[in-house]
Amino acid sequence: MRIKKLLLLCCFIVMSLFTLTGCLEAIELNKLGIVAGIAIDKTDDTYTMTAQMLNPSAIAGETGNALAVYSLKAEGQSIHEAYKRLDQLTSTALALSHLEVIVINEEFAEAGIAPLLNFALRRADIRPDIAIVIAKEENAGDILSVVTALDRIPASEVNILSRISSRTQRLTSYNLYEVVDMVNTHAINVVLNAVSIYHEKDHTDETTEREDGSKGKTKNNGSTGDNMLDITIPVQLRIEHAAVFQGDKLVGFIDDSETQLYNMIMGSYKRYDIVTKIEEDYYISFGVTELKSKITTDLENNEATIHMELSGIVLENTYPIDFTNNENLVAMSAYIKEHFEQDINNFVDKTQTDFKSDILGIGGKAYNQENEVWKGKEGYWCDLFPDLTINVEIELEISSVGEIGNVTL
Repeated sequence: MRIKKLLLLCCFIVMSLFTLTGCLEAIELNKLGIVAGIAIDKTDDTYTMTAQMLNPSAIAGETGNALAVYSLKAEGQSIHEAYKRLDQLTSTALALSHLEVIVINEEFAEAGIAPLLNFALRRADIRPDIAIVIAKEENAGDILSVVTALDRIPASEVNILSRISSRTQRLTSYNLYEVVDMVNTHAINVVLNAVSIYHEKDHTDETTEREDGSKGKTKNNGSTGDNMLDITIPVQLRIEHAAVFQGDKLVGFIDDSETQLYNMIMGSYKRYDIVTKIEEDYYISFGVTELKSKITTDLENNEATIHMELSGIVLENTYPIDFTNNENLVAMSAYIKEHFEQDINNFVDKTQTDFKSDILGIGGKAYNQENEVWKGKEGYWCDLFPDLTINVEIELEISSVGEIGNVTL
């Protein structure tokens, strides 16, 4: 009996050894090519993918003045084909687990971002919190070529710029999964940040020596180390617009002031700054400290209402007015409210007439508030939205004028 048990134990051990295969497909760290950012430019039927790779030696300061990143570029008839051809250009295996941002050009966005979302969702190594941005009037690959002293890794700079919305309130902030959800529903359309390359006027061109020895002007694209050494940062990346989509297709852009209005209606944040011009030479800056925004729908009457309650403080004022007089304070509150209400009305009208895109999620509110009515209109909501009557109601109060009531200069 003991011999049988011993034989069974030996068989079990031998069989277990076959299951312990180890990490046969594992790749050593020094064989990984860490991708920080991807840029995709669509032209006709071709996708050009640029992968921004980290240079660990340069980041660690082991290679002098070498740049912290380098780029690989390849083309393909599909995004995956372009990616696989990139993989053939390096001895290291491309690793997307640290991918921070994907930049696409306008032509790609206008044709539809569904192929990008399809590619990204099917790769388990791409994190859902990556930023997707649109290159406005630029090649996407050029965006990832701008190096500045702010960040040695362009992909990281684009990612950081696109995520400071909680500080500026003039940018949007949606992750990969949120973008997919909005693209796949009739109830709301997505708004993504748009990045551009800004050139200082005095640094638009630089004199370089050609191969034949002659000198001429060439455009400074910010891709050299010199761009990091100039105190003025000749070439910069800036996000001053947001891209408006209908479904998965780009239909236009809004500036950062309009993006703030968008965020205020959506109730994304609580603090905003409103600058109101008074007559020709004066203005007042109003800091919103409390905001309540609510959208109600009445689809049977083809109506919706945006109701906003704002309270805040005077941050700056150049208009000669006595704020210690309560009547003046009430009058100024009414003045700011009137102009802000007009701005909101103009913005809402733009979403209906110029874009015909429900980026405010009025359809989503209808889904929650009057579900049965919404079900009958959901299928052709994009046709109904432009003709929807949208009422705007604003309540605004100046709760404080700061430490001083008046300034006399």
